[in-house]
Amino acid sequence: MYELSVIIPIYNVEKYVAQCLDSIVNQSIGIENIEVIIVNDATPDNSMEIVEKYASKYSSIKIINNEENLGLGESRNRGLKEVTSDYVTFVDSDDFLSENVYEDSLKKIKSSNSDLLIYNWEFYREDGEIEPFSIHKPHFKEDMIIEDFRQYPDFIFMTSAWNKIYHKKLFQYLKFPKSKYEDNGVTIETFINANQIYFNNEVTYFYRKNKESITQLIKMSNIEGLVDSINTLNELISKYPNYERNITSLIIKFVDDILFWLCDYEWFVDEELKAIGLLQSVTYNITNENLEFFNENIPFSLLFEGDIRKLNKYDDETFLAKFKYFNRLPKVNSLANLYMDTGEGFNEDNKIAINYKLSRENLLSFDLKNFKNINALRFDPIEGAFSKVKILDISPDLEILSSNGENSLNEEYQVFTTLDPSYIIEAKDVDEIRIRFKLSILNDEELSSLFVDKNNLINDLNNQKEESKKKKGLFGFMR
Repeated sequence: MYELSVIIPIYNVEKYVAQCLDSIVNQSIGIENIEVIIVNDATPDNSMEIVEKYASKYSSIKIINNEENLGLGESRNRGLKEVTSDYVTFVDSDDFLSENVYEDSLKKIKSSNSDLLIYNWEFYREDGEIEPFSIHKPHFKEDMIIEDFRQYPDFIFMTSAWNKIYHKKLFQYLKFPKSKYEDNGVTIETFINANQIYFNNEVTYFYRKNKESITQLIKMSNIEGLVDSINTLNELISKYPNYERNITSLIIKFVDDILFWLCDYEWFVDEELKAIGLLQSVTYNITNENLEFFNENIPFSLLFEGDIRKLNKYDDETFLAKFKYFNRLPKVNSLANLYMDTGEGFNEDNKIAINYKLSRENLLSFDLKNFKNINALRFDPIEGAFSKVKILDISPDLEILSSNGENSLNEEYQVFTTLDPSYIIEAKDVDEIRIRFKLSILNDEELSSLFVDKNNLINDLNNQKEESKKKKGLFGFMR
């Protein structure tokens, strides 16, 4: 009998699948002790030709073929029907593992009599760039046994299915939905029903991040998928009311994420209204008490807490207008950040933050003596969207290489519509940098002009009025 079953759905991964399978067959536990269940999800590329070479060499690799593309969740479900061992785990086919993951983890989950084990993971990027902090990243610095995850409120965010080993007692809860973000409800239900959870800090799963991150490809399907997850989480609250505060913390973060997507990406107005309506339909479990619990126990802040509190106080049109276009000033914190790239990219560990009182002209000084081998600097003059900035002077005389503004660096002011306006500045061996700049928040007239220019709102609204009688017209409260 195999000691562990590994389920690997395959779709469009011919570039990476060999590295993934190499990391499985070379596990220190021995491939003969691992049941590898490959689910071919009707992949259109040459991935399966590579897989079949491994299957012909290792008898413990079996292949299941989907007649049509079913998606990650359904493919995992099909693989689960073939499991013959007492433990199962999942691997995404473009990821890979350190060679001792399974041997070390099985020893620990068995000796501790745990039903669930979670192991550490790292982002892997072929370009070497360091990824920023992820809410799903384990925060423990050493091995731990967790009997009640409610004692660790941010534990609720560790919802990825692929860095875990599940005992057969939990198999009944491993029923993945078809939608995006299929891990969330499934893994939380295993958290709730595991007799105890072992966190293994000694091994590593490498999660591959491509250059085109999903955050650059946000579509309505992403919002719909996350709303589906929120629906599932609401159902779990009804089923397990003692876990309400913890589960609602995850819902709150997902709502904050969707509001970020709506604010920071380009959408048609009808898409934005649809998203607001979806959010309003699933946020009934968010109370002031749950928001207070989040603020007191979760180690990162919400960007849109005020909007979350007001989400169901307005109709969708009024909320959208107030949220995105005409009420940005309350979102702005007068907090400037200077990031130092010391060889590991820009990250939170190498940052200086300064709170300042916003005025028409601002002068900030940053002491860099504690940072060595600086390659570049990133200056974020403010936290908040819809601002315009004019850099008057940088001392010593350093060159601004780029910005994420809407217009050219050659223009007098840069206009920013992102939540983190930033400049990339050349680096030299300096102990201090002083930046003098003007900054103002775009007023309603400027916002309206920007909105019309970018989305052709007037024509869009006129067309919607003619094509649909469901609405009286967008932003009617302003007329």
